[in-house]
Order: sequence, then structure tokens, then C-alpha cells
Amino acid sequence: MSIVGHSSAPGANVIVEHYCCVPGCGRWGGFGFSPSKAVETQWWCWEHYPHKRPSSGNKERLE
Repeated sequence: MSIVGHSSAPGANVIVEHYCCVPGCGRWGGFGFSPSKAVETQWWCWEHYPHKRPSSGNKERLE
């Protein structure tokens, strides 16, 4: 595997794993939110994400 084209900037290739912040969940937290850069980001799985809005096209999937 070649690394040609990868960044050499410090921290550019760091992988950070985020898990759902709901106690006992343990799922991948792919949905993060922070009200400002001064506040640490909280991460949720889709099931627990509090900022989601159902749209007309996905009502069946959310139930």
C-alpha cells in the first residue's frame, strides 16, 4: 500500500474514534455537536442523536 499523496502535517492522519455519549450504549457516535469551539463535542449514535429532524422521506426508517 502506497502512502503517496498523504499529508505530512502533524495530526493530519490521526484517527479518532467517537462513541455514543449515552451511558451503556457503546455504538459508534457518528453524529457530533458542540455549541462552540470552547465546548467539547458530544457524540451520539443516530438512535440517540437529539438534533435530528424527521423528513417526509424517512419516516418509515425512523420508526
